[in-house]
Amino acid sequence: MMAAMRRLLLRLRAGRRVAVGHDVRAGRGVRIEAAPGARVVLGDGCRIGDGSRLAARGGELRIGAGARIGERCVLVAHTGIDVGERATIGDWAAVLDAEPRAGDVETPLRAHGVDAAAVRIAPGAVVGPAARVLGGAVVDARVEAGTTVPRAR
Repeated sequence: MMAAMRRLLLRLRAGRRVAVGHDVRAGRGVRIEAAPGARVVLGDGCRIGDGSRLAARGGELRIGAGARIGERCVLVAHTGIDVGERATIGDWAAVLDAEPRAGDVETPLRAHGVDAAAVRIAPGAVVGPAARVLGGAVVDARVEAGTTVPRAR
């Protein structure tokens, strides 16, 4: 009953920018944000752990059918993040498709802008707990706990 209420609240808060499939389960304290022009798609049967945050600042953040997002995970998309069907992202992991542009040290960081590149996590892939996946990365297999998958150059 509570899961159904949370699903209904997700739909009401974000309107058309968030598409929620059948049998989606969102834990307590889950935050889903979609900026104007961005979209979040939650596939059928996906599970999102307590306290996780999914944010689409631009592009599309797509969670495939049957995917599992652990507790306290952070997924932030500026260009696009695609989590494949049955993929698993461990607790406290971060998936980010953008990072600050490096430049003049005298210029405030917010004035530098960001470099963004889409992230793809293949169907059935596993991202371990506390791992970080950065922009442009493609995860095809397993990422060990605490590991950083660097930005593709």
